[in-house]
Amino acid sequence: MKYTDSKNDLIKEDVIKKCPIDFHAINKLVGRANIDIKTAERNLKDDEECAYNYAYNAMLRSGLALMFSEGYRPKIKGKHLTVIRFTSSVLGVKFKKVINSYDIMRRKRHRFIYEPDLPCSKKEAEESLIIAKNFVKIIQKSIKKRNPQEEFDF
Repeated sequence: MKYTDSKNDLIKEDVIKKCPIDFHAINKLVGRANIDIKTAERNLKDDEECAYNYAYNAMLRSGLALMFSEGYRPKIKGKHLTVIRFTSSVLGVKFKKVINSYDIMRRKRHRFIYEPDLPCSKKEAEESLIIAKNFVKIIQKSIKKRNPQEEFDF
């Protein structure tokens, strides 16, 4: 994963577009990300792949919330990777490790879908949940810090 992308680079590549900041949608996305975390926790003992997917979904939704809070949204092509790249451009190198983990989870989740015999171990599911919880907290703090005048319900 490269960390040199800027918002302008992503606009030039035509993978993001400007949009009005919608605090209601941001609240809903982060709220849903927190529900996804709880769902992942509930499914951990019975279905590791399900838990992994919900942990990933929590990261995707919170990443989208960060994009929305900056007044951008992904375009059609490669939305999941675009969210990761945008998140990286906003959070910066300080969060390189969690961004790398997010990208690894994206690729692994993709493989689960297209390679149905690929197993997901309990350890992988547990680690994905830890990563997702941390990522969602980072995003929540970032959104609140960038928008101190707003009252969020997360």
